[in-house]
Amino acid sequence: MESSYDHRSQRICRAVNQLIAIYGWTIAASVLLAAGLALLGCQLAARDRAMQTLCMGQGAMLGVLLGLGIGQTLMHDGPLASTLPLIIALLSAALTFVSSELLVARRMASSNTHFASLFALLLAGGYLVSALFPALENHMAQKYFGDLATISSLESYLGIAVGIILISVMAAFGRSFTKESFEKSIVGNPSKKSGWRLFSFFDVLCLIVLCFCVQTVGYLFTIACLFIPTAVASRTLPAGLTRHLSFCALVAALASGIGFLLSLHSNILPTVPTIIASMLVLSLLAALLMGKGRALPGR
Repeated sequence: MESSYDHRSQRICRAVNQLIAIYGWTIAASVLLAAGLALLGCQLAARDRAMQTLCMGQGAMLGVLLGLGIGQTLMHDGPLASTLPLIIALLSAALTFVSSELLVARRMASSNTHFASLFALLLAGGYLVSALFPALENHMAQKYFGDLATISSLESYLGIAVGIILISVMAAFGRSFTKESFEKSIVGNPSKKSGWRLFSFFDVLCLIVLCFCVQTVGYLFTIACLFIPTAVASRTLPAGLTRHLSFCALVAALASGIGFLLSLHSNILPTVPTIIASMLVLSLLAALLMGKGRALPGR
């Protein structure tokens, strides 16, 4: 009985080691990007920019699809074809951001009404682009729902680099970003931006990260990592900025790694939905345990 158990454990260890050897860089990229996106999402949620971020992500999706279609049709997968989707995604997401800011500034209706309308238009635009370029059907599903197991080695290396840079920037400028988020939550969105200062450093960071992540790991993974951890933490954790940020980053990172390995172990579990399910379960469990620890005597 004991030898049978040992043999099974050895087989599981060998299988895990093989998976890590094949997908190690990809898992590392997903873990780092998830943690960085969770930290960024805390700031976006504090600024009440969830709906606007959904629109910007959809604008990035439209740009990625358009860039892929143009690249495959006119450039035949040349050197520029691989960077064109990111360039057009940045332009499309930036245009979406500017449009949403102008719509909200007029205050003709609630902000969410404008954002929902803009999202619907961008969603329709994405489907129109995929209809114009029939070869994009598979790409469209991949960019929306993501499939981390299929990203290339180069994308994994870039994902690791972007994840490390994003976490470092959020740590270095965290106090400044938090102060700005607090001012926006209290004062609203004052029109300090004038002329060429339409984009702040935080806005540029959001645009670049959002466009890269949508193109590389997919729209669903990006939005889930941005907002699920902070949504759970804001409802269940006691007040505390450091606790909130640490919780979100750790839960997103752990869920990304665990969900990825679970999806690789099973042939029927899709990668990104498994990661998101793991993220929700881990968030709730961690929040419950932290709540129980807080309730213990002497705490």
